[in-house]
Amino acid sequence: MRKYLILLLVTGCSIMTFGQQNDFKTELYMGVSGGASFTKVRFYPNIAESFLQGYTGGVMFRLISEPHIGFQAEVNYTQKGWKEDSVGYQRRITYVTIPIMTHINIGKKAVRFILNLGPEVAFKISEKEKFKDPATSQPDNVNYQEFFGKPTDNSMDLLFTVGFGMEYHLKGGAALSLEGRGFYSLPNLFDKNKYIYNISQGNGIQVKLAYFFQINHKKKK
Repeated sequence: MRKYLILLLVTGCSIMTFGQQNDFKTELYMGVSGGASFTKVRFYPNIAESFLQGYTGGVMFRLISEPHIGFQAEVNYTQKGWKEDSVGYQRRITYVTIPIMTHINIGKKAVRFILNLGPEVAFKISEKEKFKDPATSQPDNVNYQEFFGKPTDNSMDLLFTVGFGMEYHLKGGAALSLEGRGFYSLPNLFDKNKYIYNISQGNGIQVKLAYFFQINHKKKK
């Protein structure tokens, strides 16, 4: 164990020294993104469900202060929820999400591979239920779920998000990126003291396309 700690310390010092020797210049970016989300909820006791497709989009800010590492903050409009195909039911919940993530990139030229990971806070702004068969919404139906017709109990969500992708940097400081993300909610959507569900945590994936530009880009003379 001691050997691994010493190796980790030496590696960290080497990376810091390498960054200083290369006289790295801070990079500042702003941009916009958009894409699709595919979400469901982990219920226990289990419910037969499938992914609900929604949309996501927003603005982003990125600061890279060291070689290959920095942080990225975003403000997004995101649709989440789940479907129960067997009873023709779906619930769509719309959030304003604010992820604050560590950003890591590999590559110095036009193409970079990226990793974004960190916490995300989300604020519910609306939710809507939909029934393919109106009769399904009646309490005397055998397929009736006890939360049908009732709002979720948490107006704020806390998640952990991780994303992998690739960027192509254009001349003039602009860039395009394609990224896939996965996320998992920590709090329950429904109060376990009010319902039979001990767990009701959201999770899902996103596919996002972003366009951004470097604010402090300087043209080569």
